[in-house]
Order: sequence, then structure tokens, then C-alpha cells
Amino acid sequence: MVVVLELDEDDAFDPYSRPKGLEHTSVITRPIEQNIGVERPNPNINNFSAALGCYPIVTQLTQYLDLNTLHALSRTCRQFRANLLQYRTGLVQQTLHCENESMPDDATRDMDHSDRRSVLVSGRVGPCARDMVSDCRRCGRIVCRNCAHKPPSASLLRMRHRRLCSKCLATPLPQLSRHWQDPCACTSSVYLCAPCGTGLNVADTNYLRIWTWRTRYSTYLGGLGTGIGEGNEGVKCWRGEKCMAAQEVEVEIDCSEEGRASDRESSESDSERHWPEGEGKEERAGYWQQEIEGIGGVVKKKVRKRVRVGKTVKEWEDERDGKDDVLGRESRGEGRSWCGWCGRVVWGMKDRQIYGEAPGVSA
Repeated sequence: MVVVLELDEDDAFDPYSRPKGLEHTSVITRPIEQNIGVERPNPNINNFSAALGCYPIVTQLTQYLDLNTLHALSRTCRQFRANLLQYRTGLVQQTLHCENESMPDDATRDMDHSDRRSVLVSGRVGPCARDMVSDCRRCGRIVCRNCAHKPPSASLLRMRHRRLCSKCLATPLPQLSRHWQDPCACTSSVYLCAPCGTGLNVADTNYLRIWTWRTRYSTYLGGLGTGIGEGNEGVKCWRGEKCMAAQEVEVEIDCSEEGRASDRESSESDSERHWPEGEGKEERAGYWQQEIEGIGGVVKKKVRKRVRVGKTVKEWEDERDGKDDVLGRESRGEGRSWCGWCGRVVWGMKDRQIYGEAPGVSA
């Protein structure tokens, strides 16, 4: 702060007098001798700083922090740094670890095919890091920056949106998702493990091709005119069986003799209604299992199951006519959608008006 003083040559200078033409409430008018011996209060001494000085408490807190977060906490103030510095050696060793850190190099020797594939696509390019460790935004696995998947380019952000049905759009956010207070933040940062990040571009392309197929074969553009893509054959809500208006339908699945047992066991564990008594537990042809003779006399099996699928989503007229891009409302943030990358809800315009701006989301 710069203080401007107007001094008169005739008057004697008084160091304790108030300067002329200066109006400021922070000017000290008492002599300096009165401040000698007065101890300045420390505003950083509180309950949290006292907890950081307790070793059992600070060790439990450090297990949820990586080195960067711990360093940022110590730079908050001098009191926090003094409390953490005395336990520095032990705290550095107890910070958040990557799940792949304890995995040896020959860990894939005694694994089956599924586990070996998850290890091979772990994305690990070197020793696990300790300075940047966080949980995957999709599955919650703890991975470091060396094991995390390379984030997609910013130009592909508009392709991550998935359309929801009218029931999921009208449902309040607290009832729709348990992560509604921590929605999709892919516009700011994308932090996914390698298994969750593999195949994102392929999934986005396949989802857009579904809408392209509906546009070309729609009756509005002179298609077949047989109702393809209408009614129960429309695009389903992306939440699938977790849709607020999900319904059960029968589907036919082609499976081989080897995959028949595993498919039946998974169906029995989900619900007994998939396999009625006397039908599903026997290896004979029936309503729920049919044998089909293919090319070359190969016998294939087709299994009929009842699964829960989402409700058919709405298709706008301007998208059918080509006046607007597919999923244009979702990409512009006008409507609520679901992120195909992190598996979290993307707030729409009405959600921002009710709950404010989404936390952790950049404009």
C-alpha cells in the first residue's frame, strides 16, 4: 500500500499525526511502543490443524491422498506444514497406491484368458507413479497416471452423449443417479482406467450409426414404409435395465455348446424366471432352447431369454428431416443425457436452473 503525505515546510512533522487528505480505516494512530510485547494471534490454529498434528488421524487421512494432494495440503499455511512435516517420512509411504503397483511382471502366467486380457490392456508403461493417483470415473478402480487410459481428444466430446427416455428425463436427479452431485466432468478431465477406456471410439461410432440407420430407412424420407424403427423397435434408453421405465422382453441369443452352460448359470443367478421349471435345467430342445442346423450340417443352439431393456427414446422431427444434428440438443447442453465414457449423468438446462452449475464442469 502506498501512503501519500502532504508535508508543510512551516509546520513540524509529527510521526503520530494523521496525514492530510488521507481517508483510510487501516491507519494505525497509536505509538509503536504500545505494540511491543503484544503477541499476534494465529488464525490457523483450529480443530483441523490440531487433527493434523495427531499421527493416527493424519495417517488415516493420507491413505486417501496422493503425493500431489498431500503437497497441496501442506502448502495451505505454515501451521499445516509444521504439523505435517514432523511425520513426513511415514506419510509419504502411506499415500494412495495404484492397484497395479503390487503386480509382478510375470503375473499373467497363471491367469485365465479374461484376467490376462485385463492385465494386458492395463495401459501400464512403466513403474506405477505415486504423485498422481485417483479412482476411475467409471468403475472406481484406483489407478495411477501410468496405468490410466489416454483421454480422447476434445473434438470427440460431443459424441459421448447418450439419449434418455422421457421417464428418465422427468425423474429428479437424486432419484436417477447416486452420483448426481458428482456428474459427468469429461469436459474438464477424463480419468479412466485402461479397461474402461478401451473401445470408446468404437462405441460412440456404433451408437451414431444406429441413428443414421433410422434416418435412412424412416418413412419420412421415403424408406421402406414398413414401420422399421417405430414402436418397440426404436432406440432404447441408454440406462438399459436401470431405466426408470424398463420393461421385460424376449430375446433370442445364438450360442454354442460350450457357451450354453455358462449362459444358463448366469441366467439362473439373475432370475429363475428365465428358465421355467422343467425346461432350463435339461439339455433338450423346447421353447427356451432350439436347435438349428446351419451350413455344413453344423447344429447351433438358440436360447430364448427374458431380459429387461430400457424404454424407447424420443426422436425429434428436425433430426429426421436433417435440419439438426443427431443428438444436437444433448451436445449443446439443452437436454439431460448420459455420458458413454464415465457412465454418469450430464446435466441439462433445467437441471442447472434448479441445482445451479454442475460442480467440476468447465464451460
